Amino acid sequence: MAHSPLILSAPAPIAEIERRLQWRVLSVMSFVGILVGLAVVAAMSQFVPPRIVTGLPDDADLRAAALLTHGRTLLDAGPLRLHSEMLGDGATDGVFAPLERLRATRALALVERAQSRHGWDARVWAAAGALELVHGDSRAAEHDYRAALDRAPHYGEARLGLGATLALRAALEPGPFRPRALQLAAIAQFAAVPRRDPVFELALWNRARLLRQVGRGDEARRTADDYLLRDPRSRWAEQLLRD
Repeated sequence: MAHSPLILSAPAPIAEIERRLQWRVLSVMSFVGILVGLAVVAAMSQFVPPRIVTGLPDDADLRAAALLTHGRTLLDAGPLRLHSEMLGDGATDGVFAPLERLRATRALALVERAQSRHGWDARVWAAAGALELVHGDSRAAEHDYRAALDRAPHYGEARLGLGATLALRAALEPGPFRPRALQLAAIAQFAAVPRRDPVFELALWNRARLLRQVGRGDEARRTADDYLLRDPRSRWAEQLLRD
């Protein structure tokens, strides 16, 4: 019975082996280069302070919206402090008069029109979030503030506004667990405001009050002391001391 001859595969040419080895070396070098690049970016993020975002884009609709609401909406005192380039500085308890809500609705239409031109700008989304809060739609306010933070993660006004929105929602939620979860989430937003940001003191004030509400007394006292070192005599300091 005839047998087929055993055919042995010839070894790969030396040039082909060298080519494969070179590709492997290049792949390893590329991977190492990527790791080095990521390490450099991480190191820079630790030493380069985040960019502070403030103001509003130069836009006619935004200026018209601010004329409707700025300095005419927030309270002189209240449970939560808020700063908005659209609303101004003050406090809120989440309850707004019908006229204030009507002005916010008109301003929101202008801001939404401006979003078609400045949708990449976090400041427009924060302005919309503040107006949604006045309008009474906390879910929409949360969405807009988170959209602002997607575009500028270190944006103090958006962190402050989102924290206030979550804290106000906590007051409306039933049961013991969901409100506390929202309050803790709000505290985390206030704590994320950079120290260099103009709204840092407002966030510190809000955090001290909420920490006390959730029963974290020692941390609340330390946070209040930190605030009072910065602002020992204002009406906000007096309110914090009374509480």
